[in-house]
Amino acid sequence: MSRFAVLPPAGLALIALLAALPAFSQNAPLSEKTAHELRVFDPSLVDKTVDPCENFYRYSCNGWFKRNPLPPDQTSYGRFTELYELNRLHLRQILEDASKPDPNRTPNEQKIGDEYTSCMDTAATDKLGIAPIKPELDRIAALSRPDDLPVLLAHLHTIGVNAFFDFGADQDFADANQVISFYGGGGLGLPERDYYFRTDPKSIEQRKQYVDHVRKMFVLAGEPEAQAANDADTVMAIETRLAKASLTITEMRDPQNLNHPTDVAAMATMLTHFSLNDYVKSAHAPAAGKANDMEPKFFAEFNALVSDTPIDQIRTYLRWHLLHAYAGTSMPEAFETESWNFYAHILNGAEKQQERWKRCTSRVDHEMGEALGQVYVAKYFPPEAKQHALEMTLAIEQAMSKDIDSLDWMSPATKVQAKEKLHAVMNKIGYPDKWRDYSKLVIVRGDLLGNQERVRVFNFNRDLAKIGKPVDKNEWGMSPPTVNAYYNPQQNNVNFPAGYFQAPFFSDKEDDAANYGDMGSTIGHELTHGFDDEGRQFDKDGNLKEWWTKDDEGKFKQKAQCMVDQYDAIEAVPGVHLNGKLTLGENLADLGGLWLAWIAWQDKAQAEHLDMVAKTDGYTPEQRFWIAYAQQWCTDTRPERLRSQAQTDPHAPDEYRTNTVLQDLPEFAKSFSCKPGDKMVSAKPCRIW
Repeated sequence: MSRFAVLPPAGLALIALLAALPAFSQNAPLSEKTAHELRVFDPSLVDKTVDPCENFYRYSCNGWFKRNPLPPDQTSYGRFTELYELNRLHLRQILEDASKPDPNRTPNEQKIGDEYTSCMDTAATDKLGIAPIKPELDRIAALSRPDDLPVLLAHLHTIGVNAFFDFGADQDFADANQVISFYGGGGLGLPERDYYFRTDPKSIEQRKQYVDHVRKMFVLAGEPEAQAANDADTVMAIETRLAKASLTITEMRDPQNLNHPTDVAAMATMLTHFSLNDYVKSAHAPAAGKANDMEPKFFAEFNALVSDTPIDQIRTYLRWHLLHAYAGTSMPEAFETESWNFYAHILNGAEKQQERWKRCTSRVDHEMGEALGQVYVAKYFPPEAKQHALEMTLAIEQAMSKDIDSLDWMSPATKVQAKEKLHAVMNKIGYPDKWRDYSKLVIVRGDLLGNQERVRVFNFNRDLAKIGKPVDKNEWGMSPPTVNAYYNPQQNNVNFPAGYFQAPFFSDKEDDAANYGDMGSTIGHELTHGFDDEGRQFDKDGNLKEWWTKDDEGKFKQKAQCMVDQYDAIEAVPGVHLNGKLTLGENLADLGGLWLAWIAWQDKAQAEHLDMVAKTDGYTPEQRFWIAYAQQWCTDTRPERLRSQAQTDPHAPDEYRTNTVLQDLPEFAKSFSCKPGDKMVSAKPCRIW
C-alpha cells in the first residue's frame, strides 16, 4: 500500500494514513483465510531472537515475514494488503452476484454488475482492438490550429485525459464554506516533476525507459517505428518543459504555495494564447466567479508553450495522454501489459501482473465506490462496529484535549484556539449518511471503454456542478470498503471507512491494549493531521488563516525541524535518503497519534483498574500496546518500490514508521527496559505533542 491519498486539484483535501493500495494480488490463498484468523495482536509473529531494544520492527514482525514471502505480483505486501485482499474477495462475490442478468436487480446492481462483466470479457476487448478509442484519436488528429485547442482540451479533460493542466472544483482557501474553480499544473506522465531532472544514473535510466515506453504505446496504436520514436522524444520534451515550471511535491505540501486567489476573467486575460472562455464554455464550467490559480508560473509557461509549439507536436502530446489515460482494463491486453511493465515493473519492481478479476473489482470500486460500498456495508459492517469506532474516536479526542493543556511550549491563547478546533472536528465513520446518486450514469454491458468514458464524464460534471455552491461536508473522498483513513483540513473532519474497522486493525474480541495500540494510533494520527505543518494553517472552520501566535509558530517550527533532520538522515535504499520535509506531516501524525492513543488507553486502563503487571500470551498490557502498533506496519517492500516511495511519498517506509517513532518515546523504552545507548532509544528524541 502506498501511503498517501489526495483529492485533486488542490492536493490538500485528503491527508491519509496511506496512499491508494496497489492493485496486486494476495500471496497465500486468501480464500482459505477468514477475518477471524487475522489478529490485532499476534504473539506468533514475534521473533524473540531479536532484541526489542535493538530493532523493534523486526522483533514484532519477523514471524510475519517468515510466513509471507513477497509474491511476484506485489511491489509491497503487508497487513494492510491482507485486509485489502480479504475485502476484495467480498467485493468480488457482490459483483459476481450482481452480474447475473436478473430482472429484479436494482439500478445500482445493474451498473456494477454489467461493468464487472464487461471488464472480465477480455476476448471481446482484444477483438475490438483500438476501434473504441479511434473516434478520440481522430478528434485529436483533426486539430489544425492553436485556436481550436481549448475546445479539444475541455473535451479531453471531461473524459479523464489529464493533458497540460488540471481543472476542477475545490474549497476556497479563504472561505471554506464555498466551492470555487481551481486551476493547477499537470500533464506529466512520470510520477512527479523531479523525475525529469534528477542526474543520478538510475534516474537517467528511468527517463530513457519512459521514452521507450511512450514509443511502444505509439507503435501499439499503429504508428511506424521511426515516427513513434520521434513522437516519444516530442512528448518527453513537452513534459520536461511543463515539469520545469511545476512546483515540487515538497512545495505543494505548503498550502500557502497553492493559494493564489483570482477570478476566471483574470485567468482568461493572463492566458493570451489560450482562450479560457472557449475552454470553460466547452467544459460547461462557470465563465465567471472566483478561482484559484495554484501555479501561476506553470500557467505562464503553458501560455508560452501553446504559442511557440508546432501544432503537430501538440497533437502528438495529446495523443500520448489519451493512450496513457485509457491503457488499463479498457484497452487490449498489449496496451495494459505495456503500461503495467513501465509503471509497476520498471518503476516499482512488480514481477507479475495481478489476476484480471482483481483488476476489474478494483476498477468498479474506483468508478462506483458508493454503489458497491452500499452493498458491502449492509453485509460486512454491523451497527455495533460503528459505535465502537465512535467511542474510541471520542476517547482519543479527549486525550488530545488533555495533551494540549499539558504542552509547556504553547501559549494559553493558542491553546484556546487549538481546543476550539479540536472540539469542532467532525467524525465520519463507516459510510456516508446519504449515498451518491448514480441514476444519470449509463453503464452498457459490453461497452467497456464507453463505460469508462461515461463514468469520467459523470464524475467531471458532478465535480464542476459544485462550483459556486456551499461545501457538502457529508461527502466522502473514499469508498466504504477502503482500508485507509484520512483527515480533511479544509473541512476539519476525520474519515474512517467501514473496510478498515476489522482485524488485523481492530477487533472486539481483543483487549483495549491491542486495539488502542493499533486502531487507536490511527485515529490519533488523523486527528494530529489537524495540527501538523499543513493542517495547523487551517482554522476550526477550514479556512487558511493564521491562528497561532508568532512565538508559538516559531516554537512549532523549531520542534518540527528536529523531525525533518531525523528523517533526512534515513537512507531508504543505497544513495536515496528520505525527504524529511516531504514526510514531515505524516511523521508528526505518526508520533502524535501514537502518543494520543497511549494517553487514551492509559486513562481507560486506570479507570478500569487494569493490572499492568499481569501478562497475557507472555506480555504485559503495555508491551501488547506497543507490539500491536508495530505489527500493523509489518510490510515487505521491493527495493524499486522503496526508491519510488522515498522520492514521491509523504509517508516514510513502514519500518521507520515503527522504529523511528518508538525511538522518540521514553514510555516505550520503559515498557521493554531499553537503556540509553540502545538503538531503540534516541539520543536526540523529537517531540511536539
